[in-house]
Amino acid sequence: MLINIKKILADNPSPSTHEGTNTYILGNENLVIIDPGPDSDKHLSKLINYIGKRKVELIVATHHHADHIGLLHKLSSIKNSPIFIGRGQINTFYKYDSRLEERCCLFESTILTREFRINTIHTPGHSSDHYCFHIPSIALFSGDHIMGWSTTMIRLPDGNMRDYLESLELIKNLSHEQILPAHGEKILDGKKRCQQLIDHRNKRSLQVKNTLKNAELNLSEITEIIYGKINKKLIDYAKCTLEALLENMIENNIIKKEKKKDIYYYSIK
Repeated sequence: MLINIKKILADNPSPSTHEGTNTYILGNENLVIIDPGPDSDKHLSKLINYIGKRKVELIVATHHHADHIGLLHKLSSIKNSPIFIGRGQINTFYKYDSRLEERCCLFESTILTREFRINTIHTPGHSSDHYCFHIPSIALFSGDHIMGWSTTMIRLPDGNMRDYLESLELIKNLSHEQILPAHGEKILDGKKRCQQLIDHRNKRSLQVKNTLKNAELNLSEITEIIYGKINKKLIDYAKCTLEALLENMIENNIIKKEKKKDIYYYSIK
């Protein structure tokens, strides 16, 4: 089975989005859109120009962050297309934009379109409402769970490192030819990329253990030791993901934290 897949890059580059958000349009005459992208007239124009007079059968988004669903209601209204969401997305999507409720339908484990089948996979970690979309023998659309240029930012409390690692294991065990992320270029060897990301987090955990071996340190101090001289624009992303890792290590009884003068200090348990 061959499926036409068009990637349209949004013009929203930043330290967290790389060159911008990838919107994917699938199909020939009956189209499916994955991650409409940020609320940008320029991006909307590019999408509408490509779609033309063709029918948009449905729209899905991997999660509720603004660079993924900013155009969701507007595009759905223009093309009179339903939005399919997972049960784990109901609260977050409607909180982002209450107007979405009137246009949404719930998907379960599978979405059947006129041209192909999409398996929906709940992959919390980057966010609690994150889903990946898998078309067997074609591709896995990974959103921000697996990116083509960097590791994924995990910000508490909506993000969770334990969930992220478990979701990576789940995706690693799927059979797929390529991963198409929401940021960065396609990943040809999905299993290898998943294992690289798992190994990276395990390496970070070991670095934290070694850093705290004979010390009691706060988050800023640990970040400075592990990341060294990092671009100031990236320091917030590094700190929030490291904090998620520290919380996971606390859950696993590897380290502990103690509050002193409104600042948490971490040490080996």
